Amino acid sequence: MSEATPAAQSSSRLHGRLLSWRAAGEQSGPLRHNPRVWLYRLLSAAGLIFYSPYALARALLGRRRLGDVRGRFGWTRYPDLGGGIWVHAVSVGEVGVARNVISALARRAPAQKVGLSVTTEAGRQLAETIAGDALPIFAFPFDLAGPVEKALASVRPGLILLTETEIWPLFLERAAAHAIPVALINGRISLRSFRRYRLIARWLAERFSHMALFAMQSPADAERIVALGAPASRVHVTGNLKYDTPEAPPFSDADRLRRAAAGRPILVAASTAEGEEETVLQAWQSLSPRPLLALAPRRPERFDSVAALVERAGFSVLRRSSASNPESPIPHPASRTPGPDTVYLLDSIGELSSLYREARAAFIGGSLVPRGGQNPIEAWSAGVPALAGPHTENFRQVMADGERHGFLRRVSDAASLAQELAPLLSAAGGMSASGERARRFVAENRGAAERTVELLLPLLAPRAERRAVP
Repeated sequence: MSEATPAAQSSSRLHGRLLSWRAAGEQSGPLRHNPRVWLYRLLSAAGLIFYSPYALARALLGRRRLGDVRGRFGWTRYPDLGGGIWVHAVSVGEVGVARNVISALARRAPAQKVGLSVTTEAGRQLAETIAGDALPIFAFPFDLAGPVEKALASVRPGLILLTETEIWPLFLERAAAHAIPVALINGRISLRSFRRYRLIARWLAERFSHMALFAMQSPADAERIVALGAPASRVHVTGNLKYDTPEAPPFSDADRLRRAAAGRPILVAASTAEGEEETVLQAWQSLSPRPLLALAPRRPERFDSVAALVERAGFSVLRRSSASNPESPIPHPASRTPGPDTVYLLDSIGELSSLYREARAAFIGGSLVPRGGQNPIEAWSAGVPALAGPHTENFRQVMADGERHGFLRRVSDAASLAQELAPLLSAAGGMSASGERARRFVAENRGAAERTVELLLPLLAPRAERRAVP
């Protein structure tokens, strides 16, 4: 008989702990009389009431889309998973994580029905693009009693997976009351978040007691969540699921992009936030020879304002949406004659990873302004070295790894951005040495999805044992 692997041993121990956890949940019954829950419910309702006018104003001004408000209030028809797996992803980045773990689940547990919930409109668009009709997509409820009860009763999950840092207290309370295991996957706690969470660590510890598994990205993330009160026996380090992202398909607008580049290298400024496009344009203008700049703003509601910003700076705009296709048959007036002063605008959802395949170098946005940074892994997977500003708390370990191996460089302003870009863009055609190192590094770090699913399998109780929500 072969010796059990560490993963199998871990799964066996987890299965034993789960049986105890499930029994405790079944005995706990409804948690409606918990005074702390009542206080949280009151504060949540008050917060939503006061936040709603602000959210509406931002939507009317075009600064942030509202998303599926009806779905979040439970005024919609939810899919019935019949004891299947409910995966929740907030927005675009988390949808990519969900896709990777759902693919691994399909290989290891093909009989399980899976549904995907999202919070933002951009997340829903990407989910519908990559999933199509393969699985139901719906809105995650507001953390209020009515919407949460309606969602749980309608979806009837046997297992709930929350991605990264999604901790909703009332949702966890109600899931535990019905003995539905909840797991945090690809979990991360940034140092900035950890400092804030420590102020309510005792309260968080009670919330974490309702969760069956914490699959964290790194040892640092695991240590932080244990320090905040997560039971150490349920915390595991599985790695970053974003390394398991599949190879991107060819960029569908590659022909127009290459014609606009006219043999020049392509620089992608990815997931940029408000205040960063001006810096990128300034750095780009100072480069000689000048590459083709492809701007990819983080939020779809900023596409038009970024296009206007580029035109005010005296440049023409070639918009992805102006391509001759069924979705957008009418070209943008400024996009008909691309030249050296043309900026390509990626005003679409879900194509950034494909655009990287055409790039020589990338700037990762959300990092020159205090937004915590965005994910560089998709660029590295395409063999593209990256640059980032000082604000990368959301991907601290990933960025540190990139710096250590030489395929991520730090910048602080337009001058340093131009200085670091020059040698990357002047290299001979093809993948640079740093880009090749980046590609190999991503390949070597794959496997988090399989490790995560190995831990999830014991939570998938036989269908007959599942307790449907009344």
